[in-house]
Amino acid sequence: MFHTKNLFLRRPRHRIIAAIILSLLVIGCVITVDALLNDDPAVKITTDAPATHSLLVPPLLEPSIEDGIAHYQLDLGRSSHDFDQAQLTPTIAYNQESLLGPTLHLYQGDQVVIDVTNHLDEDTTTHWHGADVPAEADGGPHSVIRPDETWKAEFNVIQEAATLWYHPHLKDHTAEQVYRGAAGLMIIDDDNPTSSQLPSTYGIDDIPIILQDRDFTKDGELDFTLSNKGKGFFYPYLTVNGTLDPYINVPAGLVRLRLLNGSQARLYKLSVDSGRMIMIASEGGYLNQPIAMEQIMISPGDRAEIIVDLSNVDRLNLLDVSFGRVLELRADRALTAVADPLPSTLNTIEKIDPNEVDHSREFVFEKVGKGWGINGQQMKLARTDDVIQFGDTERWTLRSVSGSHVFHVHQTQFQVLERNGHPPEPYEQGWEDSIFFKGKDTVVILARFNTYINPDIPYMLHCHILDHEDTGMMSQFKIVNHPERIEGST
Repeated sequence: MFHTKNLFLRRPRHRIIAAIILSLLVIGCVITVDALLNDDPAVKITTDAPATHSLLVPPLLEPSIEDGIAHYQLDLGRSSHDFDQAQLTPTIAYNQESLLGPTLHLYQGDQVVIDVTNHLDEDTTTHWHGADVPAEADGGPHSVIRPDETWKAEFNVIQEAATLWYHPHLKDHTAEQVYRGAAGLMIIDDDNPTSSQLPSTYGIDDIPIILQDRDFTKDGELDFTLSNKGKGFFYPYLTVNGTLDPYINVPAGLVRLRLLNGSQARLYKLSVDSGRMIMIASEGGYLNQPIAMEQIMISPGDRAEIIVDLSNVDRLNLLDVSFGRVLELRADRALTAVADPLPSTLNTIEKIDPNEVDHSREFVFEKVGKGWGINGQQMKLARTDDVIQFGDTERWTLRSVSGSHVFHVHQTQFQVLERNGHPPEPYEQGWEDSIFFKGKDTVVILARFNTYINPDIPYMLHCHILDHEDTGMMSQFKIVNHPERIEGST
């Protein structure tokens, strides 16, 4: 594995401040004194000066079609990236990119084969986060790819249009491999007619936004720390698709931002400094209607799609409460723009009826020993924690005894029934695969398990604060078929 600081040790405060002051000479960010004084080490960038770096946009990877099957190839290996340090920073990335990987473009109804080859000198996996796929294709901790080996994921794309992502999911080492650059988006398209009314030209008016906080050693290498304390580890510098203080030229009209929180532990509270911000999709696809938002919070692993409008402005800043400016959008009137109005209806989401629930479970997130656990237990690959009957609809109650957490479940998308006894807010009424909840919160979700069966390979559910996941806060469930249960089900 990569060299890592002593596990569970947070760096001394004076060292963080010294590192920030030193790196200002290299990066040249405009910061506020608050960044040096608060517990959060975030280096805040003001909007007083123009952004300094052109946003890196990962390439779009279309499939090659052979005998009606859509084939994709991903190669994970070592690389290097320009983070404006004294020298190029060693990273890991897919398909010879300097950081991250290409955006996979999938189509509903396709039969897909993805070959993932591991060119690292350590084990890895690649998980399709948010994808409804068979357990053997999910890419969780059981699907280890050894050095110089290739793993094949085969599945049918059965989901509606959505923004998903992929990343390693190696037990105890997910956080470090993602932090060092191994991640990428997956975009599913379908025949929803509203798509033609939305910005959809990738890299022009449909922009991927992968948010990750990072830190650097004095030699310009990525400085990784895993913590079992509190909220997980926060880093002082924000990167967007690997870019510090980025800008991008976009059409002078509607622009779509596909937001992904790819950070280890941070939550982002995002807004724009002028104009409208309209949420159109949550993790599992389009919402029923566009929702006007003043601020949107995305937690680790979370995705959201928003529309911003540059029709009447020369520039627009995407902002975060901790980091200040996230991205400067510059209107280029030479580019073809999509204008208002947005479609008033985006989707028709079938609500899961609580009366169809076959089984209820509770998952309690808490400190266990020196790490974290679920229902009093830490993750063990050899132990199956829950067995779900194929075809069942389940009601899950999520609550925390200690700390804030981001619940994420593999294979299925769920609906939020209630939060602390109240119906969910409109922006939480779509399909989700993760949800944030604070200590003392109680969240109730509903999910159907009616697509795949595998009595041998489990799916995961876990906290997507990766410090928590890698220190034990993960559980396993299998989906099985008991014919006698189906015939005599109640």
